[in-house]
Amino acid sequence: MTETAPYERLAELAERELALVTAFEPARIGELVALQQTRTTLVASLPARPPATARPALLRAHELQQRVSAALTVLCDQLGRDLHGIDRGRQAARGYGAGPTARSVLDARG
Repeated sequence: MTETAPYERLAELAERELALVTAFEPARIGELVALQQTRTTLVASLPARPPATARPALLRAHELQQRVSAALTVLCDQLGRDLHGIDRGRQAARGYGAGPTARSVLDARG
């Protein structure tokens, strides 16, 4: 393994994360979690000072991570709007639901 291999792997993980986030499917959220765990383990294994030869891979990983962050922001905003729409729909449905009904005069007197 070359001294830059772990840094190249870091960039590859960022590419995979970007692909998962931009083509978001709720069923694949587990893949994002696993990827994050893999990245955390990899980063923990890296030396405090990367070799100079790792610079290109680190710059690529950084650029990709910025894109992931932007894509996650868009996704969170969209999910927030979706949840708000669901909440509004529930409130509207409750308005049509069975609430207290007024008894007619005929029913009250028998």
